[in-house]
Amino acid sequence: MSQSIKPFYLNIFSAKKYRTILLSAVLFLTFDLGVLLPNFLISSNLKKDAVSINLAGRQRMLSQKITKALLQVKVAQLAQRDTGKAKQELEKSFQLFDDTLLGFDRGKIVTGGDDKPVFLDGVTTTQAKEIIAQAQTIWLPYKTKIQSVLASSDNSLTASLEDAIVYTEGNNLKLLDLMNQLTTEQQQRADNKANTLQIIQTTGLIFALINFFILLSHSLRKFKDHDIQIQLASAEIEALNEKLEQDNLRMKQELDVTRQVQQMILPRAKELAEIPDLDIAGFMQTASEVGGDYYDVIHHDGKVKIGIGDVTGHGLESGMLMLMVQTAVRTLLINNQTDPKIFLDVLNRTIYQNIQRMELDKNMTLSILDYEDGKMRISGQHEEILVVRRGGMVQRLDTVDLGLPIGMEEDIAEFIGYADVHLYPGDMVVLYTDGITEAENSNKEQYGLKQLMNVIKDNWDKTAEEVKLAIIQDLSVFAGDSKPLDDITLVVLKRKIAPAKELSVAS
Repeated sequence: MSQSIKPFYLNIFSAKKYRTILLSAVLFLTFDLGVLLPNFLISSNLKKDAVSINLAGRQRMLSQKITKALLQVKVAQLAQRDTGKAKQELEKSFQLFDDTLLGFDRGKIVTGGDDKPVFLDGVTTTQAKEIIAQAQTIWLPYKTKIQSVLASSDNSLTASLEDAIVYTEGNNLKLLDLMNQLTTEQQQRADNKANTLQIIQTTGLIFALINFFILLSHSLRKFKDHDIQIQLASAEIEALNEKLEQDNLRMKQELDVTRQVQQMILPRAKELAEIPDLDIAGFMQTASEVGGDYYDVIHHDGKVKIGIGDVTGHGLESGMLMLMVQTAVRTLLINNQTDPKIFLDVLNRTIYQNIQRMELDKNMTLSILDYEDGKMRISGQHEEILVVRRGGMVQRLDTVDLGLPIGMEEDIAEFIGYADVHLYPGDMVVLYTDGITEAENSNKEQYGLKQLMNVIKDNWDKTAEEVKLAIIQDLSVFAGDSKPLDDITLVVLKRKIAPAKELSVAS
């Protein structure tokens, strides 16, 4: 058997008909190695460059934080308050800036953007070294003055503080400009490496394609049995279809899990029932496997926070953004951040940064309602809010002037406002997304706000759950067999009427 195998392998390498295949295989491996090795090396360097770019950008921020901290120390001194907290912020920013600048100069382990140790390579280009040298020239005197401020007690702080502030007024922008130049230089260096990598990959791909077409043309000339080719192609197609079906099934399962997670984090009926003074009912129906609507009800420290929003579009990306908002809202509330303007501003900055990082073209309308003892404060831009008084009178509250969509701009603080509403026992508030008012029937007619208000007027004296069911049932009858085009979310909350016994005691 070994004697028959040996001539077979010898024939493969000696027979002329196999030379093209062998040559193509060797060239293909050569092209792969020629692309993979530089790709590995350059990718490793790009990881280091990413650290340098991140820390160079942080230096810009720190240069401004140092100036801000100095001024905060000055403000605290003038107000005759303890300067300890401001000094701590100054010392933290100062040490971080100084350590990172030294890392750029010589290379050392510094604190990374995630507060973990990371090795920062020293700069190597002539331009970067010149930038660091200029920065050191400004920083060293600055460093001495800051150290003097940190070492001074509140009673002897005036002279050293004034000296440091005068210096920063003259050199802050210069230092900021140098850090900007350093960031740009590091980015340019990384871009050059990335361009080199793209050229290598493109060249390798071109040669691989040329080699592939040579091999293909040679192989096609050798194939004579077209029936076998068709059978092989059919088998490959069947295998591919089977793989696609498996992939589709896997993706569907993943989407189902995501949808289940969304449903799991919605407020549960038991949680809503435990909220005193309010009768609350909620409903959400997604138009696809994963929805982009959001609502939440949180009872915390005797107060109730209710949120409702709508991410542009629907599907997995919108669902992910909805989960981010839900998490951020609860995190801010746990950290006792209740001021409407600060709350929405911090929430917006967090979501905006995530959207930019993920390169999504998404934003979200969002209204936040804060309730306590009959007083409700509304902030944020969303659909009109319907306030239903006893007797069925419906008041429409336009939220367009209470904020901007979340994630559209980085800074929306100046646009955030609020409106106060007093709820008397028996009064009701209805929140909804445009999936209700813009729902269509078979004639392409929309359900509309007027129809929604009519249903509310007819059921104003019922419980929140009964009002919710009446609206959903009326919407279902209106839409008929038409498939929902958008997610549908509805929240009904009603201030409870105290039992007669409690009323008599209160009176």
